[in-house]
Amino acid sequence: MKKIGILNSEITSVLGRLGHTDCIVIADCGLPIPDSVKRIDLALMPGLPSFMVTLGAVLADMEVEKAVIAVEMTTHNAALHPKILKQLV
Repeated sequence: MKKIGILNSEITSVLGRLGHTDCIVIADCGLPIPDSVKRIDLALMPGLPSFMVTLGAVLADMEVEKAVIAVEMTTHNAALHPKILKQLV
């Protein structure tokens, strides 16, 4: 049984299969997702787990080659934007 890192078996499976040029999206609720795209919903209650906790756990478990942040982040969630950039360094 896995004891460290991400314990969610679905997330671990997805991260384990990632290769060069593959991508994942980490988003809060409300992001429109086509039915054909695999989704893993972690929501327990509004805001739990937080976006930053989720991002930190994923970043600790995978190598990121490139990150794309929605341009709307700078205007609609300006406080979170620099925290994300700091995590990605």
